[in-house]
Amino acid sequence: MTAATPLADYLRWCASAPAEFREGGRVRTRAVVADLVETLFGAPPPAGFLDAFTPRDRTPAEENRLRWVLAACHVLWHPALRGSPLPRTAIERLLVQEMAALASVSGAGVLATQQERREELIRRVLRAGGMRLPGEGEREAVERLGQVDSVERKRLEGEASRREGAERARREAELRKRQAAEAASKANYE
Repeated sequence: MTAATPLADYLRWCASAPAEFREGGRVRTRAVVADLVETLFGAPPPAGFLDAFTPRDRTPAEENRLRWVLAACHVLWHPALRGSPLPRTAIERLLVQEMAALASVSGAGVLATQQERREELIRRVLRAGGMRLPGEGEREAVERLGQVDSVERKRLEGEASRREGAERARREAELRKRQAAEAASKANYE
């Protein structure tokens, strides 16, 4: 399904998140998620689902994860999405799993300054909702999310780093082997 709202409108909406949703704000993420889910789907969420939004501790990492959840809730509160039929399972997965993955690679504070992170969040929300931006085909939407996907970028950087490390270790082992062979050859010659 194609969303009627252009990206620029979603970007403005995302940037206008309430101050309470940002760093330093005090809001009960569990309550926000409960209200959102009940509004979107007409029934309150199960307590087990809501447990994912009760802070486990007060570490910066946990607070960051909850800030990403609040940012996703704000995007989902956009009138164009709030009035659309959305797949509950995909939205719940977005809030629980994808926001945790985003939080593991980026601070939610970047949403205030980095348009690319706002676009990534919007595209993740739209994908979970089974929607695309106006004028975009499915392939274009997937490709563009791939271009701004910070989780995938971090994974690819990690893979590249591991490959480089393995290649470096292979070259060093080869060099040591060659040096040992040269030393043995030199000892035999003398």
